[in-house]
Amino acid sequence: MRGPTIRGYLDADAELERAYTKIRTHARSIIISGYDLTKRCNLRCEGCFFFEGDLSTAYDEDKTDREYDEFFAAEVARGVNYPHFAGAEPALVQERLRIANRHWTRGLVYTNGTVKIDPEISFMIHVSLWGNPATDALLRGAPVFEKTVENYRDDPRAIVMMTINHRNVGEIDDVVRACADAGLRVTFNHYSPSRQYLHKVEAGDAHDPDGTFRLSTATDNLMLTDDDLSRLRDTVARAIEEFPETVVYSPFYNGWVNDPSPRFDIDPESGMATDCPVLNMPRHRQYHVDFTYSDDECCIANIDCSGCRHYVSGYTKIMAELDTHLGSADEFRGWVDVFDTWCRLHYPDWQTLD
Repeated sequence: MRGPTIRGYLDADAELERAYTKIRTHARSIIISGYDLTKRCNLRCEGCFFFEGDLSTAYDEDKTDREYDEFFAAEVARGVNYPHFAGAEPALVQERLRIANRHWTRGLVYTNGTVKIDPEISFMIHVSLWGNPATDALLRGAPVFEKTVENYRDDPRAIVMMTINHRNVGEIDDVVRACADAGLRVTFNHYSPSRQYLHKVEAGDAHDPDGTFRLSTATDNLMLTDDDLSRLRDTVARAIEEFPETVVYSPFYNGWVNDPSPRFDIDPESGMATDCPVLNMPRHRQYHVDFTYSDDECCIANIDCSGCRHYVSGYTKIMAELDTHLGSADEFRGWVDVFDTWCRLHYPDWQTLD
């Protein structure tokens, strides 16, 4: 335990003590690192941070299966016990996921959902949807909503990650109902622009019909406004109440992330967040496809820190700041709720663990 304040909160609330003890038992020593497994993708989503700039795509993708096996073994030896796999699209290189699964049983794959990941791969899977079928097709460049839902229907590894942006705030209910009907759980991510996307919008750059900047303008783009954040908060709060078995989301986080003020302190010279725990974690690295990394990169390449509301950095920030959430039982209960929700998003069997 961390001291008499926490002990007092736990003694007064048996359910809170069970939740806190479960977190400390099963998720206390998580060491995360990130791995881009490929530069290939079969979609070009509007505003995609991976294909903006050169922080993801300027690296040679030529490692052999044996090199991946040795690399992952070294990462286990370095202490990493919860890998995050991304890319572009990791479902296109499933042999690399199978190799990783020989070294880790737990982990997380970020996927666009269009290619089903082998059921034998045990990692948790966060599956993207970008709105109702029409909006999803418009923003992702292909009509893949139904295919994505069918690929992961009733899959215990899968949670749909609805990326909410200015164009689809009004479609949250549609996506939640579609997931409920398919036996899929759903959670939410806030679209957070890359530096390059911001520049293109502000400069009024020409559109690329085959790329990741096809639609956006200075007056009509993906960035969430203060009004959007307010609508989003209220709509998600209702969805949590109406679909408790479908929606995996923290009410405390819902309030925190939709506060319109910046969520991170920004260094005025570098533009980087000074209080982002992902950037500051000593063992976290975001590896490119050539196994290189930079200490000043987080898990979201090219992101503009001043507008970041990405769920990975947001949940992690709250989880890393326990001491700032001890002022009252309600604050501490909110912190536990955030951590418990993170575990539900990352452990397929979290609900059944003692």
